[in-house]
Amino acid sequence: MRNTWANTLITGALLFSTSLAFIGQANALTSQQQRYLDARQALDKKQLDKYQALRNQLGDYPLTVYLDYHAKIDSIVQSPGDKALNAINQFDTTPLYNNARYRYLLNAGKKQRWQDFLVIAPDTPNDVRLQCYYYQAQLDAGNETMAYKGIERLWVHGYSRPNECDAVINQWTKAGYRTQELIWARMLLSFNARQSSLLSYLSQKVTQHNNEAKLLLSVYRDPNILRHMNKFSSSKPIVGDIVDAGLRKLAQKDLHQAIKLYVKYQKANRFSDLEARQLNRYLVRRALIKQDDKLVAHIDTMLPLLKSDDLYEMRLRWAIREQDFSTVEKYLALLSDQGKADSRWQYWQAKMTSRHDKNRATQLQSTLSGERNFYGFNAAEALGKPLAMNDDNLTPNPELQATLNQDPGLARVVELMALDKQMDARNEWLYLMRRHNSEMTAQYGLFALKNGWHAFSVESSIQGKLWDSIALRFPEAANDEFLKASKKFSVDIDEIRAISRRESAFYLYATSGVGARGLMQLMPATAKQTAKKNKIPFNNVKDLYDPKVNIMLGSAYYSELLKQFGQNRVLATAAYNAGPGSVRRWLRQSNGSLDVMSFIETIPYTETREYVQAVLSYRMIFQQQKSLNEGMFSAKELSYRY
Repeated sequence: MRNTWANTLITGALLFSTSLAFIGQANALTSQQQRYLDARQALDKKQLDKYQALRNQLGDYPLTVYLDYHAKIDSIVQSPGDKALNAINQFDTTPLYNNARYRYLLNAGKKQRWQDFLVIAPDTPNDVRLQCYYYQAQLDAGNETMAYKGIERLWVHGYSRPNECDAVINQWTKAGYRTQELIWARMLLSFNARQSSLLSYLSQKVTQHNNEAKLLLSVYRDPNILRHMNKFSSSKPIVGDIVDAGLRKLAQKDLHQAIKLYVKYQKANRFSDLEARQLNRYLVRRALIKQDDKLVAHIDTMLPLLKSDDLYEMRLRWAIREQDFSTVEKYLALLSDQGKADSRWQYWQAKMTSRHDKNRATQLQSTLSGERNFYGFNAAEALGKPLAMNDDNLTPNPELQATLNQDPGLARVVELMALDKQMDARNEWLYLMRRHNSEMTAQYGLFALKNGWHAFSVESSIQGKLWDSIALRFPEAANDEFLKASKKFSVDIDEIRAISRRESAFYLYATSGVGARGLMQLMPATAKQTAKKNKIPFNNVKDLYDPKVNIMLGSAYYSELLKQFGQNRVLATAAYNAGPGSVRRWLRQSNGSLDVMSFIETIPYTETREYVQAVLSYRMIFQQQKSLNEGMFSAKELSYRY
């Protein structure tokens, strides 16, 4: 039987070509594939006799596990624990295992089948709702100490807990474990999380610190009352907690006042050493974000005491923005050895060193030029050296490749891709990658690359940490679509390909938390507007998962941004990520005082800063694969004052 699906794997893989990487299987379905689809349809329509006949004909076809799951799952979730465990374990080499397990536990918890619950989940689940059921099951089993400790950890949280937790939390409360100290701890968490309703509710449960609870609520409503220090003169640690929370909230509205009051309360010994350091760090971070010149003296006094590379880097960017090179040199020297070794700060160290020791600066640049990243590429170009690709030139291992033919998981991926079930295929692929070491993951990646599954080859490089496998990380995905869009809108093919690589890692169905979709991660509103302006057919958001539509719209939008910003790719790329309004605001702030590297380094949004650097670098890598090297920046981009 194994040979049957192994042959399916070999045959199915041959069906693909790189031109079909994103659009699924264009060839006619095999008889088994059609039977599978017919069986799924029969099952959905409750045509059980027809389904069973088709299921019998399918034998050991790789995707029968999906049929078995959908046919049996409703029965499994109702079964006793031991029987269900055996049934669920039949899916243990597939992503369906976690689905089956979750559905069973949710059902068992709702129906208070606690023994069955623990058979399937002997250890604490990750899901919060299931954790509450788990501790209820442990209570039912008599394991009170462990259960009550777990419930305490769940309860002391800044946000309300799911309704499924109510029963077990009530039991824990009635048992006397909800102490006044825990109530106060949760009040502080809810204060910092801005959960006013929860904070008010908890204040009603206070019995030992009534006055302090009222004071905390007053500070929440108006943190400016902290200026009346006599109201907070008590030496109780609980009052120090109120001041700490209040100053953090005040800092979001009036940072100057918060810092002034912090200094006064610190002199009055209102904080422990740890509290003072943590609050000071928070306030300094807020000040670095705000970049208010009036706070520079305070920041530069406090920063060396905090010994934080993270904060030093924020100060460095501020100094670069101001072109205050003496301050840049000061904070470069304060970085830890690890911080100094980062290519970013090696670049800036070389730049600062060049002001007084050009030979030493050249040595630093030469070392940096051996790295494959944004700063290494810039150093190499400055020295006129070839870019360092550091490619491991990964090649197939015939012995390991042969073992792929025996992997039922890969056989399922082949069939799912043939049926254009790409989301299921990706889930299977991720499950595969997590089961193998990096050496084997590399071989799967090569298999994906050979068959045009470019998103999967990239995913293999990520899961296997194969950072030097250039072929896997940067495949020429959807070449026809990118070529057409490049010609139509007169944009560099490697630029739009680099944008797509950064946006979606070439995964067709990528969807962001804010709703951006597809290969080039377009927001529906932007897509609609761009389609109308450029007369590109666009019916609904589902079209954004069509690579032809998505790439055409994304390229059109990028072309518009290039026009808005005078063909400056740095600005257009930043605008693609953060919006043109943000970029124009940053340009107004810098007012023509920055060169290109300083501008990129001082982009306020970490995501956008890293995005611009990545897209520019990815473009260089794609070009290097074609033996091209047009340079990271154009002459106009280099001479432009940002």
